[in-house]
Parts: sequence; structure tokens; C-alpha cells
Amino acid sequence: MAAEVPRQTALSRRSAFRVAAALGLGIAGGSALAACTDPSASNQSPAQQFLARDKFFIAHRGAGDEAPEHTLAAYSRIIDRGAEAISIVVHRTRDGILVCHQDPTLLKTSDQNITIADVTYDELSKSHIDLTRWVGPNWGLQPIPLFSEVLDRLGKRAVLFVESKNPEATIDVIDAVTSKQLGDATVFTQPFAAREGEAAARAAGLSIWTYLHAGVTEVEIAEAADRSDAIGMSAAVGAPTELHKSLIQSAVATGKPVIAWPVSRRSQLRYLSKAGVQGFMCSSWSYLALPAEPSPHDTFVTGRIAPGDLTGSISSSTAPEWGPDGSILLADSTVPQSLSMGSMCPVPAAPYVITVEAQFGAAPPLSSDHLAVVIGRDDDSMYRLGKVAPGTGQGQLAILRSTGTVELRSIPEDNGFSTLQSAAIGEASAVGQWQTLRITVNTNSVTVEHNPGQGAESTSVTAPRTAAGDYFTVARNYSGTDAQASFRNIRVTYS
Repeated sequence: MAAEVPRQTALSRRSAFRVAAALGLGIAGGSALAACTDPSASNQSPAQQFLARDKFFIAHRGAGDEAPEHTLAAYSRIIDRGAEAISIVVHRTRDGILVCHQDPTLLKTSDQNITIADVTYDELSKSHIDLTRWVGPNWGLQPIPLFSEVLDRLGKRAVLFVESKNPEATIDVIDAVTSKQLGDATVFTQPFAAREGEAAARAAGLSIWTYLHAGVTEVEIAEAADRSDAIGMSAAVGAPTELHKSLIQSAVATGKPVIAWPVSRRSQLRYLSKAGVQGFMCSSWSYLALPAEPSPHDTFVTGRIAPGDLTGSISSSTAPEWGPDGSILLADSTVPQSLSMGSMCPVPAAPYVITVEAQFGAAPPLSSDHLAVVIGRDDDSMYRLGKVAPGTGQGQLAILRSTGTVELRSIPEDNGFSTLQSAAIGEASAVGQWQTLRITVNTNSVTVEHNPGQGAESTSVTAPRTAAGDYFTVARNYSGTDAQASFRNIRVTYS
């Protein structure tokens, strides 16, 4: 396994204060069970004390944006990093063995059409978790963990949010927790429609979290609050609608702790925190719960996705592919695709330079199709071309077309289509050939150079700076059967 790329210390300290202040974050760390020792709350269980905090974070699926979800490797890694709570989903094999896995089948994690409840544990143990496309090839294959092993190794180190996906196995799950004397550190997790095991969980001393899916009503929110110690509301993936804002307000007004799920982006965290949400079920726990430590370069060469590097959606089809040369391939051909470089953000105040190597993997079908670096974004919200994703935020587009044309374009605040600021025609970009874009951001201007220092092949454009945000995204702004674009050696340098 490759070591993680070290961060830049001086920048880390400045950015930690800046982002922590903006998001209201503190440094997470230590054992949740050790931390929940407030004498004034001595009559509360560790789980209850955790839920009573003004702000708390749970590693969703063991932080599934960062490591193979629901594996011992993911659970252990994130607790070692300071996570005080993790979410665990449990299934039962045909012969009664409890295992940790999100879905009832292995289709997502191994591409095998195996239903866990239909096979014995011996049969299941021959399969492995393969999420290398999601989180990087250097994670390799991981075993499907036994629930008992997770409880033995990690149960006393964190608050456990435990959900049984097999209604008939729920009592077994509760018994497994209580037999390890972990009931007071466990939050029994259930969807709103489920009631199996609720009475047994109460009798065993477990706290209860009931989560509600999109489309929830205010009546259901009130009922969930009556039944539970905390209620869960789905987090808005794009810009929150007025309905979503209203429902969040209704949930907060119940007085019960509200936990939003799943939360991957700092833009989500900022909105939800302002709305009064206390708990965050984080797929990107390291990126959200710890102070920002932006790297001066990408970490693709490590073969592991860096916390905060997020594709345009959470669909498996949009997961990046990993090249052999320290590159990331945006290969989903159905829609334009992007990768928010949260691991390298926030960038410092101008002046600074972003350098990106990019490659067309196949000839784009139209001369207007292009690769882009979207700079000056206000946050890490999902970027998509044009008006298809409201709330994607203002910014500037540094564009390279396959024809060799280089452009600077401005994205208006209303998320409309970009407007051209400056353009220059250069050498056509050969398929499979790495191209360099160097973007120099000054206080009042931006300059984009294509293949700088390469004589006749070098092209540059300059335009006024129209967006001063400190996040950036790389993107392939076209789709189709030949929509393949790779990026590597992304770097930020400062004056």
C-alpha cells in the first residue's frame, strides 16, 4: 500500500483556521467513549452524550468516499484518524452469520450476483470487496468482515450506528451488541418505515436513530421525533430546494438532534450547519470533520482517492478510472463529467498558479467539445456544464478544445451558460498526447497558457478575473461514446 502524500505544513495551518472558522469545525480526535465523560451527564450513556453535542460527525459506511465501504480497513483507518462514530450495516448469511455489507447482494462491491441471505458464510467468504475503481487500485481486494470481529476490534473505540438490513435478523444484531456489553455505545439505526426491533432496542438500552428518505412529510418528521432519540434527513446533493429547506427547518424544530446523510461536500456542510443540523453522516469524514490541509498537488500517483476529490455525482457509473501513469480518467460517456479537487482546496489568495496535464483519450465528436479547469468557484458544490445543475456556482472556465483553441470564459452567478472573454487558436490536440495547461491567477487577471515554453505550440490568453472563489474543478464538458479525458500532475504553486 502506498503511503499518503504529505501535506504542506505552512499552508495547512493557515487553511485549517480559515475553513474551520467558515464551517464551524473543530479538530476531531480521540476516543468517543473516552470523550463522553462530562460529569453533568453521568446518567446518560456514551451514545446519548454523543447525540447531545452541538455538532458531531459519523463516518458513513466507514467513510466510503475515502476507503472501501464497510470493511475493517475502512473502519479502522477512520477511527485511527479520529472518527468518534461509524455507521455499520449488517446482513445475515443463510447459516446465521452476521456480516457487514451495505447491500443485500454483492453486485456493487464485487460484480457478483450473490445474495448474502442465500449463501453460507463459507461460500460468502470466498468473495471479496472490490471497490478499487471508486477509491483507488492500491486498496486492493478486502474481505467481507464479520460483525463480531468489528465489535471485538473497534466496539470500545467509537459510538456505533448499527442497522440490520434483514428484518428477521434484527434481534440477532441487537443480541450481538449487548453480548459484547456495547449497548450503551450503540445507536440502533432504522428507516422510518421499519419498526422491527425497536422495542427490543429500547429494552436493551440502545439509543434509536430513525432516518427519513426524500419525499418525507412534516407529519412523518413529527412521528419520527416521537419514536427516536435523533432523526435523519437526507442531505441535498445539489442546491437545496425551498421544500428541502422547509423540511430541514421542521426537523430542527422538533428539538431532537437532526443528522443529515450522506454528506460529502463542504458546501453541504455549510448549508446544513446554518440550518441548525447537529449531526453529519459523512462519506468524506476526513475532508469534513478535520481542518482543511490542502495539498499542493494531486495524489493520483498513490493509487488512492484523496478525501475531497469528488466526481459530479455519487453514481457508480461516474467513478473515475485509474491510469497506470498516475492519472485519473473521466470515462463515463453518458453525461459531461467533473472532479472537484477538494483535497487541494481552498487555494490561497492570488497570485497563484494551477498547472494541469490533460489528455483526450479519443477524438471528441464536435469541435465545440472541450476539457476545462473551472477556477474561482465559491465552494466545492457539484459542477456541470451549463444550466443542467442549478446551484453549481460562479467561476471561470479555462478551456482546451481538441482543435487547439484555448479560451477563458466567465460563468455568471445565475448558473447560465458561460460567456467568452478571450480566445486563441493553437496547435490541435492529438488524441493520446498529454497537453499542459498553466493558469496564472492574479488579483485582477487570469492567464491561460497551453503547452507553455514549447515554441510554436504554445498559446495563451488573458482576461479579467471575474470569480475570486478558492475552489477549482477539472472537467470533461462533453459526452458520447468517445468521451474519454484524463488528468494528471495537477499542482498549485504560490508566489
